Amino acid sequence: MSSRLDKLNRRVTEATLRKTLRTLFSPRNDYGDLDFGELSQELERFGITTQAKFSLLMKRHRRRLVELDRRRLSAQEVKFYSAEFGKEFVKDAMRRQYWFAFPALVRSALELEFGEEAVVREPHA
Repeated sequence: MSSRLDKLNRRVTEATLRKTLRTLFSPRNDYGDLDFGELSQELERFGITTQAKFSLLMKRHRRRLVELDRRRLSAQEVKFYSAEFGKEFVKDAMRRQYWFAFPALVRSALELEFGEEAVVREPHA
């Protein structure tokens, strides 16, 4: 087996996840905690365990993810997110046209690929 194929068939790691995302998306999206433990469980649930499968998933949905990341927020969303994340962060994100951190891009790709079954919901308090 070629070394390239060998690399692609290796299990996804935090480093390979980040490397793939950095090659496909803006560096502005690389903020916050990657939370590899949770992401790897979510990916594994849908059989995405190798670098090749992860890369294909992200490449398949890249255009749509970029569109979603750059979409204009409604006034209600701006107000909500400003209270949640701070006005300066929201203002900067809107000015520089980025919104999602890497984990959100991965989860959005899973939702695009697998639909409602992939939606992660916050537990109710």
